[in-house]
Amino acid sequence: MTSAEELFSPEGPLGREQDGYESRPAQVRMAAAVQETLERGGALVVEAGTGVGKSLAYLLPGALWAASGDRRLQVSTHTRALQEQLLERELPTAARVLRRLGLSLRYALLMGADNYLCVRRLERLRAEPELPLDGGGLILEELSVWAKRADTGLRSHLPCLVPQPLWRRLCRDPEVCFEKGRQGAAQCGRCLYRCDRERAEKAHVLVVNHALFLSSPRLPPADALVVDEAHTLPEAAASHLGTAVGPGRFLRLAEAAAALARRAAQEGVADDGSLAEAERFAALCADEGPRFLRELALRHGSSERVAEPGGRLLEEPVESPEPESLPGLERCLAEVKRLCADPEDELEAQVLRLRAASLRRDLRSLLEERSLETARWVEWYPFQASRPRGRGLPPASFGVGLRSQPLDVSEALAEKLLGPGIPVVMTSATLSWGRGLREFKAQAGLPGARELVLDSPFDFREQAALLIVDDGAEPSDEARYAAAVARRCRELIPRVPGGVFILFSSWKMLRRVHGLIRRRVRGRPLWVQGASGNEALLEDFISAGNAVLLGVDTFWQGVDVPGAALSCVVLTKLPFPNFASPVEAARRRWHESFGRSYFESWSLPRAVMKLRQGFGRLIRTASDRGAVVILDSRILRKRYGEAFLEALPPCRRLADMEELSAFFARGVVSPRQKKMR
Repeated sequence: MTSAEELFSPEGPLGREQDGYESRPAQVRMAAAVQETLERGGALVVEAGTGVGKSLAYLLPGALWAASGDRRLQVSTHTRALQEQLLERELPTAARVLRRLGLSLRYALLMGADNYLCVRRLERLRAEPELPLDGGGLILEELSVWAKRADTGLRSHLPCLVPQPLWRRLCRDPEVCFEKGRQGAAQCGRCLYRCDRERAEKAHVLVVNHALFLSSPRLPPADALVVDEAHTLPEAAASHLGTAVGPGRFLRLAEAAAALARRAAQEGVADDGSLAEAERFAALCADEGPRFLRELALRHGSSERVAEPGGRLLEEPVESPEPESLPGLERCLAEVKRLCADPEDELEAQVLRLRAASLRRDLRSLLEERSLETARWVEWYPFQASRPRGRGLPPASFGVGLRSQPLDVSEALAEKLLGPGIPVVMTSATLSWGRGLREFKAQAGLPGARELVLDSPFDFREQAALLIVDDGAEPSDEARYAAAVARRCRELIPRVPGGVFILFSSWKMLRRVHGLIRRRVRGRPLWVQGASGNEALLEDFISAGNAVLLGVDTFWQGVDVPGAALSCVVLTKLPFPNFASPVEAARRRWHESFGRSYFESWSLPRAVMKLRQGFGRLIRTASDRGAVVILDSRILRKRYGEAFLEALPPCRRLADMEELSAFFARGVVSPRQKKMR
């Protein structure tokens, strides 16, 4: 098989494929390590700084290995942006390179169930006498015509926008499909998901996201696995292994049960009163379930009017009887199943009954579980539920839920990653906080994995500058700190000729600062995360060239804006986890039970890694030039500040805003060159 050195040499297939190609030593080292892992087995963890070209470093040897041996490489990512990059840029490049070697490469994307249109549900909804309001009937007709010639059911490929309440009634329901298979029932005649599934089963390279990788035991079997954006996998695993009961679960169950009962009645089944009883219990469930959660939140610290998100750790079992409507609805659905003449309705009744039973189990577990290794909490947040369309289902306004998640996922990840006995590569631009990969490997269940750390090839001393503002404002005084942040932002924005990210660690601070600067920013767009979809917002930001964007978590990582469109990144606060959150309270208790310092072993490493990710938004290509401004003076005043500074790339330090102006006066490179990951 062609070696990594040959693949990436200027005279090799990649060099012949790309004009002006230059071999990158770090990329070749990573590709060679990936190739060795694929051939010998085991696990490899790679931290590859921005500009190494890690995507092609694992895709080219991986695609060659898979296509030459009729094997399957599964690639799992965290963000849709990276999936699109792989499918639209890197994988087509890999396919062209392999063609030069006489090989054909097949690749595909597979997503979670709620991303696919279900033709069966579409046609059943069209047949209902009461079509959805707000233009829903026209949407259904357009989708019906489109589906007849479509070869994929992905929501992103649909010919029109579908509102979320309507989409919930149209997307694929994997539990129904699973029950059909389990019972040996005939599958739907035209299944758009099956079209994508068949492509996935034939693919040499299959791209999925972390949620699907963790949750679906029925993915096409892989012969090797690459986890990109691997720093997010432990958190994704904790979320997957956790349990959540919110108002939406009650409402969706109630809405589906009521619709099924009405449909059965319209079909004229021999009813003994069970259908009306099912509708009654569905209405009761839609009202009683959310009210139960709301009252639980009120008992644990919430108020009737919630302005900001909050929560409370549940350290003891909660003595509270379950909503009476749940066992009643479960019993009624068994009767509805018995009455249904249509096999599809009978199957749906069975699935809904199982769903009601699952909701009861989860609720009981959340109320009664007590474990030091599990965080269990009640949360509340501002939220307005849309009124369900089903008759008899009342509107509700609430924002509460019960949740739990494990604090240590290392054993579960070890089983998931190493259990199949296939080669595993974990990679990201940020896996450490300056003290090696040992901690990440332990969290991911791979303590014995081989490791490789590759620094970014960019010249940060020439390309990047760092300004730390020391004005004495303390984040603990939120109002004063917000005023100081707003004042500094108003001062620096006019000094930056290109675009500016202003990144926050909380929505509350973002809203405060936005309120203080929104009328003071002139001559350029000012946007706030949440005003529109993140992807559309990012496209508008790039197109504007000199916009200001205020963002939280989403924009700290996985966002790629090369060129002058992003010339300055403002980090408003050192991004420590929220000490007051229920999960962090549980984590602190758990660490202290082992005699460890929560701050030293968890909080500080997480904050340093996130600061590195925020810094990493700035320099995306070898021609980028810009500045990072840190407004939290604790990085200079506190003992732990050195950990942050040591983890950042070496770059020139600016003393004040005047030097920031001088830095930009020397020019910011504006051509957007090819992105490098």
